[in-house]
Amino acid sequence: MSAPVVTFLYNNSQNDTPNTGEASGDSNWKIFNPLNDRFSFLSEATNDGDPNTSKGVFIIPESGNKEVPRQFINNYGDSRWDRVWLGGSNADEGGGGNYRYAYGIFVDGTTSSAPILMAWDSTSHETFDLEVLGSSAPQNSMIRAVVTTNGAPGDSWAGTPLAGDGGVNTVALDVGAVVASKMLYWNMRLLVPSTANPFAVNPVLCVYLTYQ
Repeated sequence: MSAPVVTFLYNNSQNDTPNTGEASGDSNWKIFNPLNDRFSFLSEATNDGDPNTSKGVFIIPESGNKEVPRQFINNYGDSRWDRVWLGGSNADEGGGGNYRYAYGIFVDGTTSSAPILMAWDSTSHETFDLEVLGSSAPQNSMIRAVVTTNGAPGDSWAGTPLAGDGGVNTVALDVGAVVASKMLYWNMRLLVPSTANPFAVNPVLCVYLTYQ
């Protein structure tokens, strides 16, 4: 078994439809460049297509928890914010809902286990000390994700806190190994507590997979 080729993609439309273009994307789905593009969680002051020279900053809530209402890709090549319209939940004042097709990967090849979505401090994939990842307490991570490969998540989904490689703080993107090339999907949100400190950080999302 040779190593599968993995392409990250995001839905830049308001259409809750799967990617029909495999690794190339289609009219709704765009390719995410992992070297230059960035996932971003911003306020309502930022709109789809705005130049990425400025951004709307989310205000930490005075009490309780609040979901950052808008999600974007910092499209480095086109110097703009591409909105992920379907990203997020309808819980905690979020801007999303029961949407299945927000983010995905196309796995070109096969794997020997289910691909796993993880979050780390950096590309060394060793620590999760950032406050946004729970300050080493993974259950407190603000980044929450839900697998949507085989079904929609529900309107007010909560999601799994992502941090490190512990089984309860990662998300399997399918029920088992990939036996033929296919798309896998997830949705995610950023849930910020009133106790959070101001932050502007760049944790790393990655997909772990095995092959033989």
